[in-house]
Amino acid sequence: MPAGVGMDTPSIKTMEKDIHRTTTPILNVGDPEAKRAEIKRYFNTTFDVYEKQFQTIRRPYGFFIKAEPLRHPLIFYYGHTACFYVNKFLLGKYVTERIDPEVETMCAVGVDEMSWDDLNEAHYAWPSPKEAAADPSKAAEWVERVSSYRHKVRALVNTLIDTTPMHVPILPDTVWWIILMGCEHERIHLETSSAIMRQLPLDEVLLSPLFPLCPHGKFSLSPTTHTHT
Repeated sequence: MPAGVGMDTPSIKTMEKDIHRTTTPILNVGDPEAKRAEIKRYFNTTFDVYEKQFQTIRRPYGFFIKAEPLRHPLIFYYGHTACFYVNKFLLGKYVTERIDPEVETMCAVGVDEMSWDDLNEAHYAWPSPKEAAADPSKAAEWVERVSSYRHKVRALVNTLIDTTPMHVPILPDTVWWIILMGCEHERIHLETSSAIMRQLPLDEVLLSPLFPLCPHGKFSLSPTTHTHT
C-alpha cells in the first residue's frame, strides 16, 4: 500500500474503537474456538494499526531518511515486524519456505548500539536517503515491495490461525505462542517507530485522525502556557 494513502474516515473511526477496546488475549482460559477468533481479531487489528501508522509518511522518500542516527531507516521497521513471523515459523518448522529471502534477511535484526549492529547503508539493497531523493521511483518500488510482503505475511498468519488445531491453555511450543509473540513485538514497534517518525522533517509527515495531536500543552494546535506557583 503506498505511503499516505487509505486514511478514510469510516475505517479510522472503526479502528479507533477497536484500539480502545483491544486487550492482550489471556492464554490459559477460554473456549478454544472463541480463543481462535479472539487471536485472529487481535492479530489483524495489530497489523492494521501498524500499517496505518506508516501511512502517515507523506511519500516513499520518508521511509529512507535516517531520522534517528542510531536506528535503521523506517523501511526496515515497516518490514521487520512482518518478517519476525516468518523467521520464527521457519525456526519452529511450521513453514518450510520463505516469502522474500532478501527482505527477511535485511529486516531480521534491529539495533541496540551493540558491536554486532549493522548500520552500514552499503549492506542493504534499498536506496540510501540520497538515492531515494534522486530516484523517487526506486524508493516507491521498495515501499511497494515491502507492502506486498506484509500482505503475504498477513495471509500466511491468517491461514495458520484458521487451520491450526487450538488447545487452551496456549503453550510456548505452539504456533499460537509465536503469533501472539509477533503481535506484542509489533505493538512494541508501534511505540518505538512513532518516536522515530516524530524526528522526521514535518513536511514528510501527514496528520492522521487515528494519531491526533495532543490537545494540551505547548505542542497542541492552541498552545497554552502554564505558570507554576
